[in-house]
Amino acid sequence: MTSIPATTDRHAALDALDDALVELRRVQLRPGYRRRLLEGLAADVPLAVLRLLRVVQRADEAPTIGAVAEVLVIDPSTASRVVDRAAETGYLERRPCDDDRRRARLQLTSRGEELLAAVSQRRRELLAEVASDWTADELAQVIGHLERLQAGFDALEGSA
Repeated sequence: MTSIPATTDRHAALDALDDALVELRRVQLRPGYRRRLLEGLAADVPLAVLRLLRVVQRADEAPTIGAVAEVLVIDPSTASRVVDRAAETGYLERRPCDDDRRRARLQLTSRGEELLAAVSQRRRELLAEVASDWTADELAQVIGHLERLQAGFDALEGSA
């Protein structure tokens, strides 16, 4: 086999990977997915608030608005508005930062933790439905490949 078809095949595969990544992101933004994810919850919660709460939950220590903005790849002013909404609805609390009183640390309330638990359960149910015919090995392979892909993107960002 010559290098030209191999290159063409590789280009086609990379294009297909790019298309798949775009489509996966779009799926999560579609109204049908959002409706299924939030089905049965007591309140209508914007996905931006859910993403914020998840970042706060997964942080090693109570994050600041700036740290959350960085993880979510949004402007600090946008993050601040999402934090305001989450705090107004009782999902999140702002606490003064011990080392800098001008900054606030974000912490989930029990209401926020309950919401995330319910949404996480719904997310698992939807993923179980989508991957119902996958074996445990297939699921592990997909996870492994996605982790490698993410590490590659992280390396790209680090070299920029």
